[in-house]
Order: sequence, then structure tokens, then C-alpha cells
Amino acid sequence: MKPIHVLLAGGLSRRFGEPKAFAMWENKPFYQWCKQAMGGKVVILSHSELLDRFKNNGEVSVIEDIDPFKGKGPLAGIYTAMERQDGDCYVVLACDMPLIRQNTITALKKSMSLETDAVVIVANGQVQPLVAVYHKRLKPVLYEQLCQNELKLSDFLARIRVTYIHAETIGAKASEFFNINEKSDLEKIKGGL
Repeated sequence: MKPIHVLLAGGLSRRFGEPKAFAMWENKPFYQWCKQAMGGKVVILSHSELLDRFKNNGEVSVIEDIDPFKGKGPLAGIYTAMERQDGDCYVVLACDMPLIRQNTITALKKSMSLETDAVVIVANGQVQPLVAVYHKRLKPVLYEQLCQNELKLSDFLARIRVTYIHAETIGAKASEFFNINEKSDLEKIKGGL
């Protein structure tokens, strides 16, 4: 299966106070850590205010959600990637997980099969729908849900066939899935959680 790597970097980062994609961790922006973990070519989904900032950082594959779904969250980003990039499956990662490792993403991709619609990580007892692989056949489901303004990822997962992979079964550390929401979270990762 041909994977398309999708980095979701379009959140408003209200609690963090600035775009999280560009927050620094060990001298590199969060999004670059995530991009590195994904390996291969990555398409970045963001919003119009950040497009130039990504391009000024040398990124060429940066797009924003398509109309009429702009500002509709992660589901719109995943749908847009499916609409704009031709692939068999879409490896999705949120830009606020700078501790994620390439081995984890590689193991996640290897877990995808034709029999399942999605493979989603479970870490620390929590489902991580933004560390996942989604099959292209889900595009109509995403479209329908977006048209009905049903934007919860949990509702989407309830409608499809998901294989849940527990982080420890693929050798992933629980800390990899810690997403940074507030500036104080930076201190937590510096302290090793």
C-alpha cells in the first residue's frame, strides 16, 4: 500500500499561546521532530495564517483545508489530504508530539492491512486517533461526517473498522504520545515526564 504521510499542524493552539508547530524542543520546532519520525515525504496540513511561515522554513508540501471544511479540525485535515494526495493509506500525526519516534510510526504502518479501515495507537489507556493510519476507502465516511458537522474523532472511529494497537506491543514508550498543550508541558518533557 502506498502511504501518504500527513502532519496535522492547523490547530489554533489557544492554551499554548502560540502555534505549537513552531514551538522549540531541543533546538528544533515540534513539527520537524514529527516530520522526522514519519520518514519519507510529508504533507503538512495547516491554516492560512501559517502557510507562509512553513514555506519560509523551506517546506514545499503545505496545504490548507479545502472549502467548505476550513476550520473543521482534524477530520477536515485528513479528508483534505485524501482529496489532494493520491495514496492507499494516510499516516496521520499531530504536530504536538515531539517525542514520537520513527520506529513507532514504522511499526504502526506495518500493522495496516486491507482488512481494516484504520490502525490507531492506544497509549496510557487512551486512544490516540492522531497517531494512526487511515485507509483511503474512508474518504466518503469523512465527507458525510463533515457535511453533517459531526467533528468528533470518537464518532468517526465508532463508524469504521479499527485495529487498536497498544503502544507497548510495538515497543513504543508511553512518553512518545504526550501531547504538548500548555507551556508548562515543556517542563514536563524536559524533566522526563
